[in-house]
Amino acid sequence: MKTTNLNIIPAVDKAAGMLECLGGSISGMSQAELCRSLNITQSTCYRIIQTLLEHKWICRCGGNRYDIAPGLLPVTEKLTDATRRFRHLQPQLEILSTRTGLSCKLSIRQGQDQVTILRAESPRPMAVSGRVGTHFPLIEGSVGAALLCGTEREDILSLAEACREDIAESSDPQIILKRIENLQQDGFCLNSKRNRWNVNAMSTTLSDASGHVSAALTLLGFADEFEPEKLAGLKNALQETAAQCTRLLGE
Repeated sequence: MKTTNLNIIPAVDKAAGMLECLGGSISGMSQAELCRSLNITQSTCYRIIQTLLEHKWICRCGGNRYDIAPGLLPVTEKLTDATRRFRHLQPQLEILSTRTGLSCKLSIRQGQDQVTILRAESPRPMAVSGRVGTHFPLIEGSVGAALLCGTEREDILSLAEACREDIAESSDPQIILKRIENLQQDGFCLNSKRNRWNVNAMSTTLSDASGHVSAALTLLGFADEFEPEKLAGLKNALQETAAQCTRLLGE
C-alpha cells in the first residue's frame, strides 16, 4: 500500500478542492456550501475565496455565490489545445456506443495521469457512466496499457513506483505490462475482475501520423456484457472505430 503524500501543502490542496467543487456545480456555490463540501472553517474558506477572486479564477455570480471565472482560461489553454484536435471524433464514439450498446470514451495522457476528453453514453437504460475531465493514474486499467503501449519498461516501472493511489498496478506493475503485451499481440486489452470500480473495460490505441500513441479508445460495461462469446464482436467494433478515428486525425 502506498503511503500518503506528506509533501502536499494543505492550503493549496483546499484551494484545488474548491475549484473542483465549483467546476462541478451547475450554478455556483455559496461560502457555506463550500465549507460543508470541503469540511473547512468559515475563515479558511473566506481566505481561499479572496485569493481566488484576486487571481480572477473565480467570480461572484449573484448574492453570496461564487463560480469559475474566465481568468482560469489561460491556465487551461494548454489542455484545451491538446483536446481540441480530438473533438471531431465525437460522432465516431456515438456510432460505436450505438453499435455495441456500451459506453465508450477517449482518453489522453497528461503527465502521470490519464484524462477522459470525450464520452458517448450507452443507449441502454442501465449502463456504466462517467464524465469528461475525470482523471486516473496513467498506469491504471486498460486505458493505461493503451496509452503506455510502446513505452520503455523502465519508464513504466518508474510510473508505478511514483503512483500514490492504492491500485493493483502500483504494487504489481506486471499487471499493466501483461496488458500491454496482450494489446500488442491482439490489438486490444481487457481489464476485468482486477479493478477497483468493478467495471470491465476494453481498450485499443489511436496513433498519430508518426505512428506514436496519441489516445486510447475504450468500451465500458458490466461483466456480463463482456462474456467470452461477445468479445470478438466488441473487438471488431472497437478496432474499426479506432482505425477510422486514426484516419480522421491524420486528415
